[in-house]
Amino acid sequence: MPSSRKSSRISLAAILTLMTGLAVTGLLFVAVSALEYSKMELSFQQRGHMRAAAIRRGMDDTLELVTILNSLFRTMGVVDREQFAAFTQPLLERYPFVQAFNFHRVMDTASARRYEAEVRKQHPDFVLHDANRQPLSPRPQHIIVDYLEPLEGNEAAFGLDVASLPSMARVIAEAVDSGQPRTTTLMKLEQERALQKGFVMMIPVYRAGAELGTAAQRRAAWLGNTSAVIRSADLVQKILLAADLLDDRELMLQVYIGDDTRPANLVYTRGAPADEPPAPRSFQRWLAFDYREPFVRTFSAAGKSWHVRVTPLPRPFLPHHLGSLSTLVGGALFSLLTAAFVNSLARRSKRVQRLVDERTEALKASNDKLAEDVAARKRTEEALQESEHRFRRLLALSSDWYWEQDEEFRFTNITGGFFDKGKQDPKLFIGKTRWELHPEMWDNRWGRDHRATMEAHLPFTNLEYSLPGVDGAVHWFSTSGEPVFDREGKFKGYRGTGTEITERKLAEQRIQHIAHHDVLTGLPNRVLLQDRLSQAVAFANRSGKPLWVMLIDLDRFKFVNDSLGHKAGDQLLKTVAQRLQDSVRESDTVARLSGDEFVAILTEYPEEATHDIAQRIMRAVTQPAMLEGKEFFVTCSIGVAVYGADGTSAQRLIEHADIAMYRAKKLGRNNTQFYEPAMNEEARERLRIESALRNALERQEFVLHYQPQVDLQSGRIVGMEALLRWQHPELGMVAPNRFIGLAEETGLIVEIGAWVLRTACAQARSWMDNGHGMLRIAVNLSPRQFSEPQLLSSIAEVLQETGLPPACLDIELTEGLFMHDVAQAVELLHKLKALGLALSIDDFGTGYSSFSYLRHFPIDVLKIDRSFVSDISEDDEAAIVVSIIALAHNLKLRVIAEGVETESQVDYLRRHGCDEMQGYYFSRPLPAAEFEQLLRQGRDLQTVAA
Repeated sequence: MPSSRKSSRISLAAILTLMTGLAVTGLLFVAVSALEYSKMELSFQQRGHMRAAAIRRGMDDTLELVTILNSLFRTMGVVDREQFAAFTQPLLERYPFVQAFNFHRVMDTASARRYEAEVRKQHPDFVLHDANRQPLSPRPQHIIVDYLEPLEGNEAAFGLDVASLPSMARVIAEAVDSGQPRTTTLMKLEQERALQKGFVMMIPVYRAGAELGTAAQRRAAWLGNTSAVIRSADLVQKILLAADLLDDRELMLQVYIGDDTRPANLVYTRGAPADEPPAPRSFQRWLAFDYREPFVRTFSAAGKSWHVRVTPLPRPFLPHHLGSLSTLVGGALFSLLTAAFVNSLARRSKRVQRLVDERTEALKASNDKLAEDVAARKRTEEALQESEHRFRRLLALSSDWYWEQDEEFRFTNITGGFFDKGKQDPKLFIGKTRWELHPEMWDNRWGRDHRATMEAHLPFTNLEYSLPGVDGAVHWFSTSGEPVFDREGKFKGYRGTGTEITERKLAEQRIQHIAHHDVLTGLPNRVLLQDRLSQAVAFANRSGKPLWVMLIDLDRFKFVNDSLGHKAGDQLLKTVAQRLQDSVRESDTVARLSGDEFVAILTEYPEEATHDIAQRIMRAVTQPAMLEGKEFFVTCSIGVAVYGADGTSAQRLIEHADIAMYRAKKLGRNNTQFYEPAMNEEARERLRIESALRNALERQEFVLHYQPQVDLQSGRIVGMEALLRWQHPELGMVAPNRFIGLAEETGLIVEIGAWVLRTACAQARSWMDNGHGMLRIAVNLSPRQFSEPQLLSSIAEVLQETGLPPACLDIELTEGLFMHDVAQAVELLHKLKALGLALSIDDFGTGYSSFSYLRHFPIDVLKIDRSFVSDISEDDEAAIVVSIIALAHNLKLRVIAEGVETESQVDYLRRHGCDEMQGYYFSRPLPAAEFEQLLRQGRDLQTVAA
């Protein structure tokens, strides 16, 4: 008895084996359960998303019905009752969920009574009424249901003043003020006797040609509303039925309208509700045997929020957890068998140890048996590996359907998924080969390669092809297959699987289009432009025909963005893009390069036609465009590069056209320039100066020269103008006209102007401290600086840092600097004047400003341009100078004449009352050290005359 109990003990190795096996089984069970849960979650989320997307598309279609009805009124004005009935009749037949189409007419009380009497001539029982058939209450404005189709079954709503319904009145007010479609909340319809509720979707109708910029303008132009009364449950039912989404019994679908999902907002429900246990937390997901989390998707349609809630219902347990249960049961059995096997080995090993001396032969037999067991186990493992390999192969090939072919490659079997998802006719496939169904395969390399693969009895994967379906649409498929051989190695045919990939292919095509076209205008972008240009160059090389590249840049486009906003700018770009396409042939290419720059590639035009084409493009662009309700004109500058079969690259052609375009800009815009090699050298010079200009401040290459301003009566120096000079180590002294315009264009003028202001003020303060008096320092302000938002604070900061009295600073501005927006310029000038400094208008008389503007500008000084002073001996120029002096003195302004070079000019200016002068007659602009020497010498006009 004791020996029996001892022999029945389980060995430690068997216990460890059993525990390890059970632990691994538990881990596998948890992992498979998590995969099953994820699969249920993914499946449910996909089904929920399909229903939400279908309902959203249905709501967009419903909104389109109301938009179509509203377009009738926008196009024809307010139509009569018969036209309304004829237009809505086919829509009512096609969309049964529409209870009625309405036209609400806006009336005052007197008009309403006249309208009631007029309608009674045709409908004796007709009466205007409030909600619930109550008598019409007096109110400032009535919104009467005038047109109503169909009238039968909706008599209760005919003549209803919807302004008596607070919920309707609020929605109508929102629609009128915004000019957009709006939807009411869920409500009991006046004409609906059943329990079903509905909603009204409406769009306001405005008077033709009225201004609709503001809410007040819209309310003044409002004539009424076109609307559709929708039976909400019927609408959702039809949407789901059309999308074939009503047959899923594992889901409960609920649709709400409004801000939340309270029961009062419930539009539609399908599926029996079930008790909902709390959703599992993230770390307990592997413990959940069923997916119970609801799917909620919210979207907006016609001003109302729609909520689609899809709730999973209890489902059979076994079909969804077969893998995890199989893993659990199989793993437990395998662990028990393995533990038993290990235990038997351990017991056998103990017996062998006890009987090793006396039972050698038995031990040998036992070892032989053990070897056989090991061999059998290896064979079993190999069989399992082979089975696993076949399983993985089938799993890799698994897809939407399965197919088989015989040794002649004719289809013998295709499962139904191919015909259902691919919309194919089964009669066309069985008994035929793939190339019989696709004759075009013989004309394509991929088709010939596929035939060669199959004739070589080789497997193939992911063969993609397209077929027209019975629904009239083109469907894409991907198929994989492998050859089948019998035991003797004889080829028996092919078998494989296939997948419908239409959505993926359409997405790829959309992505391809987006990658090669501009999102705003739909024109080719840079990538596609380079490809088209390379092809055009290759064609020009082969054919010897001319090739023209035009770079078109819009003039004053920044003004559109700044004044009307980016939305108007985008609309202008789309309008110009369409005009450019209409101006050339379909075989030509028009692309958007960047911003407001476009490129046109013209081929096979005769050489003499190029000027005409450029003029045609310019005329098309300059046509007036309506932006934000205003008529706007825009011009363009065109640069043309001609390809001469000289090996010029495609990129060089665009660069040459760009250089020519900048030449057109420089010549005053709104013209066309053809590229010439000399322009390239000019562009290189410009690039060289721009590159050096960016480092000039850092390298301290800028210096200021000062030109004296002299009082014509006393002859003494009363101020000086600070003039910028650029001392380049290689280019020498660079004239301002070579770099000021470039600095303005690149924006460097802001940083340079700030340095000039700070340096000039510091120098003027230094001369004041050295005893040279309160001299005025005049500093020019560029247009770019004038538009800087920090202009006031930066000037105030410089005056504070340098200690220069504000009265000693004179800011010089050109006429055209502030003429684009006079009101804004006046406000900014007054703020500058409030700092205590003086303001001058430089080069007066050369711009296009009105003299009447000077009354509004807080200006202290007018500077007469040197062009008038140099020709002062001529009667016309002398008259202009005298007029400017008289005008300035009448406005209490000082006058400074620039460019004074002769004594006769000085005498003329003094005789006619000019206050001050500056020019080479007294002194050229001087460096700071030489100007200070001039001050020490006490030089004046009498000294110069002597």
